[in-house]
Amino acid sequence: MQNALSLRVSILLFVISFTFGCGGQVTVDSARSSQVSYDEALTLVNSGSYSQALPLLNKAIESGGLSADIYADALLLRSRCYCDAGDLEKGEADLSHAEQGTPNPAQFEIAKGTLLFKKGKKAEADAAFKAAKKIDKSAVIPKL
Repeated sequence: MQNALSLRVSILLFVISFTFGCGGQVTVDSARSSQVSYDEALTLVNSGSYSQALPLLNKAIESGGLSADIYADALLLRSRCYCDAGDLEKGEADLSHAEQGTPNPAQFEIAKGTLLFKKGKKAEADAAFKAAKKIDKSAVIPKL
């Protein structure tokens, strides 16, 4: 019962954070800067440059200027970066936070598979990567 209540509270907080950002008003410049940082990080992640992408994702996420959909995707990308750096706890936290609102289930499965692989759960990771491909045949599975 307490777990169900905790889950409901987490979902409510997640929805509020998506709706209202980090508590402040987002300016056009801040939104533009967040989007530029996210776009640059996405390019770096897609090329396998996770360590270079991480500070850009931190900037994009912490600025509060991303739309809800992009925010969730940024969390998934940052989860992959943290996992690549060996910080599985932070990777898992971002993955858990993004799971409740991600509009991109294939990218969620890729991030989940990356975390599982880094935890040594190769069979479960393979299943997550297969699920990603089943959802989106064009999904790019990282070489781990």
